[in-house]
Amino acid sequence: MKSKTGKAWLTKLLAGAGGLLAASISLGYSLYERRQADVVPQVDVATPVEAGRWKVSVTGSALGKEMPNGAKISPGKKAIIVNMMLENLSAQSSNLYGDLIKPANLPDTSKPQYYLTRDRAILWDLQPRMPEAVTAVWEVPENIALPDVLRLQVEGEFFKPRDNLYSAPGWFPSGPVAEIALPLAGETPEEKP
Repeated sequence: MKSKTGKAWLTKLLAGAGGLLAASISLGYSLYERRQADVVPQVDVATPVEAGRWKVSVTGSALGKEMPNGAKISPGKKAIIVNMMLENLSAQSSNLYGDLIKPANLPDTSKPQYYLTRDRAILWDLQPRMPEAVTAVWEVPENIALPDVLRLQVEGEFFKPRDNLYSAPGWFPSGPVAEIALPLAGETPEEKP
């Protein structure tokens, strides 16, 4: 009788230890997966990044004292200028690229103003599958200390054929898909004396 009780106790102990080990492995794997999901891939300058609706390739950055179209910067401000190739991968024209690029190491910046490089006009709708050279400009306070290396995050989007609220198709934010570090050069070549 004693030997049956001992075996039952040992069986329960091993089952409990096995269950605890399985739960620990599952928790560890979940934490590892979450940590890996939070790691944003680092991308070299001029490398194309697909971000759902958009494909972007950042080619350079500089400081400026005027907008690409010649307009003056607001008093007490300076401009951070980023050059890129931008392509709309969706099937419809869109002007919802304002949140695509965000400076990761600058305090609270608003959405940039985008300009076409070819004619320096403000970029409105970007047509599908027609890559454009564009310039994004952020106005920041003149007295702000800027880093030597600008870190830009590319924000992704994903398409849902039916959203949860209206059961309609749409593009939705998916978080950062890449980070690009590029030197923040001095004034743009056009502004140098």
